[in-house]
Amino acid sequence: MAEKFTKQDLVIFLLQGGAGLRPCKVSTVELAEELDVSQQTASRWLSELAEEGMVERTHAGIRLTPRGMAHCRALFAALKAVFEGRKRMSLEGFVSKGVGDGKYYLSMPEYKRQVREKLGFTPFPGTLNLSLAEHGKKAALLESRGVELEGFFKAGRMRGAAKCFRCVINRKERGAVIIPMRSHYGTDVIEVIAPANLRKRLGLKNGSRVLVDVDLGAA
Repeated sequence: MAEKFTKQDLVIFLLQGGAGLRPCKVSTVELAEELDVSQQTASRWLSELAEEGMVERTHAGIRLTPRGMAHCRALFAALKAVFEGRKRMSLEGFVSKGVGDGKYYLSMPEYKRQVREKLGFTPFPGTLNLSLAEHGKKAALLESRGVELEGFFKAGRMRGAAKCFRCVINRKERGAVIIPMRSHYGTDVIEVIAPANLRKRLGLKNGSRVLVDVDLGAA
């Protein structure tokens, strides 16, 4: 059964408990009860957040790090924009190496057809992966409507759905942010698709800074 809460909710719970100002004395048992998950899940989330530099565990308790607080502020600002009905969101990220899934999936006729019909272009078989400078904005994107790519069965396997948002990359190239409903990437990485090879078109390499202006509207 799917869990009601996520690792993101653990960060928010810690923030509400004052962990942004001082260490918060709370056990994994208490966290598990509050978030309605197993103690093992709560412990795993804490370990992952510590590895990501979002929280710090000390003898005095758990506290949010400066990176964790920056994540919360970015999430607040992004969600505020969504709920106030703003039409655009600006993202800043740095080019990172992917795992090759983008080329595989975007070569499938079923995905290519949907991108062409719903977004208006035939995608280059590959994605530009960006590590976001502000954590929390990817979560805010998922709260927006966007353009849905439907999943489908092929060769006995379910190919997952995705949510897309039209965008402009570096004020020059049009494309879309694509967020698979099931992804290998964490909360701070987005994938961008376009008609052209963005690395070549914009002269990008790993570590290059990229600006993405995202349209939060639907089709």
